[in-house]
Amino acid sequence: MTFRNTLPFIVYPCTMILYIGMFYFLKTMEVHLLACTYLPVAFGAAAITFFELYIPHQRNWIANKNDVWNDALFLVTVQMILPKILTFLVAIGLLKVLSFYGWQVEGLWPHHWNIALQTILMVLIADFLRYWLHKFSHANPTLWKLHAVHHSPKKLYWLNVGRFHPIEKALQFLFDAMPFIIVGVGEEVLALYFVFYAINGFFQHCNIELRMGLLNFVISGPQLHRWHHSRKAEESNTNYGNNIIIWDILFGTYFFPKDRLVDELGMVNQSYPLDYISQMQTPFSGKIDKVNLPLQSIGDMVLNRMLKIKMFIIKQKLYKPLVKKSEDPVNTQNRVMLSIIKQNENTEFGISHRFTEIKDYKTFKNHIPICDYEDLRSYIKKQDNEKVPVLTSTMPFMYNQTSGTTGTPKYIPILKETIETLRKTQQVFSYIQYEACAEAFYGKLLGLVSPPIEGYLESGTPYGSASGHIYKTMPWVAQLKYVLPREVFEIQNYEVKYYMISRLAVEQKKITYLGSANPSTFHKLLEVINKNYENIVADISAGTCKHLDTVDNNIADAIRKRLRPNSKRSAELATLINDKNKVSYSDFWPYLKLLVTWTGGSCGISLNSILPEFPEEIKVFDLGYLSSEMRGTITVNPETNDGLPTIHENFFEFVLKEDWEQEKSNFITVDQLEMEKEYYLFVTTPTGLYRYNMNDIVYVTGKFRNTPTFKFLQKGKGVTNITGEKLYENQVIAAVSRMEADLKKNIRFYLMLANENDSRYELYMELTSDMHMDIPTVTTFLDNAIQEENIEYKTKRSSVRLKPLEIYQLKQGAFELYKKYYLDQGQREGQFKPLILQYKKDLAFNITEHCIK
Repeated sequence: MTFRNTLPFIVYPCTMILYIGMFYFLKTMEVHLLACTYLPVAFGAAAITFFELYIPHQRNWIANKNDVWNDALFLVTVQMILPKILTFLVAIGLLKVLSFYGWQVEGLWPHHWNIALQTILMVLIADFLRYWLHKFSHANPTLWKLHAVHHSPKKLYWLNVGRFHPIEKALQFLFDAMPFIIVGVGEEVLALYFVFYAINGFFQHCNIELRMGLLNFVISGPQLHRWHHSRKAEESNTNYGNNIIIWDILFGTYFFPKDRLVDELGMVNQSYPLDYISQMQTPFSGKIDKVNLPLQSIGDMVLNRMLKIKMFIIKQKLYKPLVKKSEDPVNTQNRVMLSIIKQNENTEFGISHRFTEIKDYKTFKNHIPICDYEDLRSYIKKQDNEKVPVLTSTMPFMYNQTSGTTGTPKYIPILKETIETLRKTQQVFSYIQYEACAEAFYGKLLGLVSPPIEGYLESGTPYGSASGHIYKTMPWVAQLKYVLPREVFEIQNYEVKYYMISRLAVEQKKITYLGSANPSTFHKLLEVINKNYENIVADISAGTCKHLDTVDNNIADAIRKRLRPNSKRSAELATLINDKNKVSYSDFWPYLKLLVTWTGGSCGISLNSILPEFPEEIKVFDLGYLSSEMRGTITVNPETNDGLPTIHENFFEFVLKEDWEQEKSNFITVDQLEMEKEYYLFVTTPTGLYRYNMNDIVYVTGKFRNTPTFKFLQKGKGVTNITGEKLYENQVIAAVSRMEADLKKNIRFYLMLANENDSRYELYMELTSDMHMDIPTVTTFLDNAIQEENIEYKTKRSSVRLKPLEIYQLKQGAFELYKKYYLDQGQREGQFKPLILQYKKDLAFNITEHCIK
C-alpha cells in the first residue's frame, strides 16, 4: 500500500492528535491561552486545506472564489464575532442576575477533574443537548427554515462548516456554550473543547478522501456527516451528532450505507440562494427550501403576514358559512329562490308572473316560463330607459356587455349588491387558491381583466365588466401586490394596451400569480413581449414607457407612478434571449406558481399549447364557471377543477342533455344531479334573469359536502348535424387531444367546420411553430379518432353519407387575426371563446385565406 493510499486512514487521527498536542505544548510553554486556542485551529485549517487539494473526495466540490467569499463572511460574522457578543451578554447579563439573587451554580461542575476529563464530559453533555436541538430543527418548520441555511451548499469543504444563520447560531449557543459559562467551566476546558470542536467541524465538512474506520462509531466525522447533507430527506434526517455519534447510535438515527456514496447535496429547491446577504432573508421567505420563491423584504414579510390574517378572516366569515350551506343544498336553494322572488314581487315582471303566489319550486315552475335574453331584452331596455322596477326592485347601476345570438350585444343588469356579492365570492375563491398554493401569493399578482366601464348606453348608464369593478374594490392588502394599475385596462388601442401591460409586468421578476379568464390572452401577451423585447428592456433600463403620450392623461399618470430606472433588471433581461431570439414566461417570471384561467371546452386547447412556456412546476387552477350573467361555480378542487355551484347566490335548474335536445322539459334541482352526467343549465339570479337558459352544457364531477359539483363542458350550440351524426364539440376536442399526444403535435388553435353543401367536415389547424404538418397522416388519424368518439359519425362515414374529413394547415398568426376580427365586432377579449365546432355557413371570418397553400 502506497503512502497516498494510506493517507485516507491516518489524516483525521494524526491531524487531531497533532493539534490537540500543539494546544498542550503551547500551554506548557505558558503561551497566552488565546494563542493556545487559535494557533492549533488555524494550523488545522491550513492542513485540511492542503489535503483537500491533494486528495479531494470529489473534484466538483472544490470551492470557487464565490464560495470562499460567502463562507468566509459566515465564518467571521457568525462563528467568530457573534459568539463573542453572546458570551459578553451572558457574562454581564445572566451571570449578574444569578449573582443578584444569590444563586450559586459553580459547585455543579467537577473542577477538580483534569482538563481532558472535563472536556470529555463537556463534549458528552453539549452533544446530548445539541443532538435534540438539531433533531428538532429538522422536524419543526420554523427551526428548519433557519437550519436550511446550513444545508443549502451543494458541495462540502471545510470553510462552509460555519454557514449558519445568526439566529440559529444564537440558539446553538444556548445549548453548547451558555450552560457551561453559567456553571463556571474553566477557561482552559473551554479552550480545549473549542480546539476539538473547531477541527472536528472542519473535518465534518472537508472535501478529503477519508476512511474513519472504527471512529465512525464514536466521532461524527465526514463520512457520516455527508449523508446528513443529502438532498433526500430520508437520508439527511440522520446523523445529528455535532462532535460525537454515540447519541445517534443510542436513539436510532445512525445512518452509514457502506455500498454507495451520497448522491446530491443541498435543498430540494435547487435554486435556493447561496449568497450571504440572501441567506439572511431565506428563513423568512416561505417554503423557499422546497419551492423556487422570491426573497422576502421586511415589507413583503409584513404584507404576507397581513394577507395570511386576511385569509383567516375570509375563512371564518365567508368560507365556513358556505361550507355549512353546501351541507343542505335543498334548503339553501329554496331560501335563495324565495328570496329573489320576494325581493322582486312588486316589479312589472313579478306582477305579471304573480310572484306573490310562488311558495315553492312547483309554483315557481308553473308561474315563470323558460327565458333567453331575447325574451328579456325589452324588459331590460324599458327598465334602463324609464328607471322603473321592471325586472328588479333595485335599479342596475351598470351592465355587463357580451355578444348576443342575433348580433346585437346583450346587456346584463348589474346591481350594486351584485358587485358586493361577487366581491365576497371572489374572496372565497382567493382563499381556496391560497390554501391550495399559498406560495402563489408570496410575490406580485398579475391579473388581466376587462375595464370596469367600456361605454355608456343612450340612457347614460355605463356598461363594461363586473370583473373590472371587483379588481378595484379588492382589499388593499391584495392591491398592494398588484402589478398593474386598473387604469391600464381602459386603454382603447389593443396593441398599445398590451405593450403597456408587457412593459410593466416584465420588469417585475417576483410575479408568482397570473390570472386571466381566457388563456388566449397568455398567447397574445407572450407574442407582444417577444415582438417588442428590445424596446421593453430599454424602457425598463431608462424608467420610461413607449406610447405613453398616446393614452389619456389619467392613464399616463397612473403608469408614470410605477416607472423608475431599473438597470439591474434590464441587464438581467438582456441575458435571457435564447438561440431562437425568443423568451418564455419561465425565463422572465421564474417564480410563477399559479395560473388561473378557464381550462374547459375550447379554452383547454389554447391553454395546453401555451403551458410549455411556463415553469414546469406551475399549478393550473380553473377560473370556474363564470359568465357575464353570473358566477356559476367556485372551483373547490384544484386537482379535478370541481366547481361548487353558487347555491347561496343563484337558483339552479337542470335538464339532461339528451332530454333537452329531444325537447323534453324534465327540470331538476341541484340536489338531484347524477354523477358523470351532462345537463343543460338554467339559472335565476338576483339581477333579473328568471329561469334563464344559459345554453351551456355542464358535466357533474363529484360532490362537495352534500352539493354536487360540476364543470363547464361546452356551449349548447357546440353541436353540428349534417346527416344525423350529431357531432359534439367535446368529441372533436377529445380526438384532437389524442392526435396531439400520439403524433407529437402541438396545436395553437383549430376550427372544425361542418360543410353541409359538401357533406363533409373541414378542420383548420394552426401549429405552435412553423413546422410543416403531414396532412394525410393527421387526416387518417383524426377521422378514425372521431369515429371512435361518435358511433353515428362512424356509421355515416362507412355509408359514405359523410365524405372524408379534410384538413387545412393555417399560417402562423391566423388565430390572432381570427380573434381580432371578433373583438372588432364588439366581443370582449376576456369573454372570447372560439367556437371550435360550427357550421361553415355561420363563420363570418374568412378562414380559407389564411391557409398554407
